Amino acid sequence: MEQDARLLDRVRDLSKSLGEDLDWLIKNHFADAPRADGLRDLGERLADLGADLLKRADQLDRSVAAQLPADGWIPEAAPPAKGLRVAHYVGRGELRFGLVYLAACGTACYPFYGKDPTARIARHPRCRVCPHLAETSAAYGGGS
Repeated sequence: MEQDARLLDRVRDLSKSLGEDLDWLIKNHFADAPRADGLRDLGERLADLGADLLKRADQLDRSVAAQLPADGWIPEAAPPAKGLRVAHYVGRGELRFGLVYLAACGTACYPFYGKDPTARIARHPRCRVCPHLAETSAAYGGGS
């Protein structure tokens, strides 16, 4: 996507120039502190890039969360010890690391069924811990 390519170009540009920028900041021959204008310029570049990276991460998270089942239950990622994988509550996918979601109980899960339009998750045994933790998290302003 063009938006992602532009963001990555900005990260590469920053990476290339950061060493020189820092050298320039340190070479303040008139004081013991770095130059305020240089610090401000670098800070603004970092803040702008950081804000744009966070905005894009939020967009990607929303798009991925839209692919999860509405009820927030998906199977664990690990191969089942016996029988079916246990279903865990991941909510809207707030805790995601790459392709894996962390359930309320901390178990790594994967949305094998996507949005699960045929409710295949219903045949999986449910984690007994997740509902309580999800309920507690929601009560304190977290979770879905």
